[in-house]
Amino acid sequence: MIKLRWLISFLAFLSSLFGDCDGFNWYHNINLEDCDPVDREVLQRFIANSGDSLEIDMDVNYNGEVEILELGWQLWEDGRLIHWICQEVPSPYYFYEYNCGLSGKIPDEIGNLDALIKLRLQSNSLSGEIPPSICDLNIIESGNYWFNLGNNNLCPPYPDCLEEIMGTQITTNCK
Repeated sequence: MIKLRWLISFLAFLSSLFGDCDGFNWYHNINLEDCDPVDREVLQRFIANSGDSLEIDMDVNYNGEVEILELGWQLWEDGRLIHWICQEVPSPYYFYEYNCGLSGKIPDEIGNLDALIKLRLQSNSLSGEIPPSICDLNIIESGNYWFNLGNNNLCPPYPDCLEEIMGTQITTNCK
């Protein structure tokens, strides 16, 4: 318990040292308007595609909806999203972990998140085919610690860049 509190305090301190769109998302010192508009739009599309399936524990401002900066763990640097993790996210309120509850299709614009060095969206309920633009991400071949879409409902055919690294998918609802 003490280590967790220390870690949260330390991360909050680190976040306070960064600029207007630098740092970790859950510490609310990030001014979303200073963040890259394309990165914001992609995250907003994930939210829209997910509808009511999003994990409400991410709603750290208690307004009843999950907003862009509340969507999983994010690290922003120089106005760009560089880490986005929606798997095994520790709850800010309770002692359990959850997945973000992402569902629906991966937005066609996923490839526009070209500053990402870590993307982990496994164990959600993403469905449909994966847009070919995902191959524009530089992290595809970095290994599953850095890039992971496993354990979703994503349907083949998968883009060529992902064919070998897709991991297990639940394809019972695929055509």
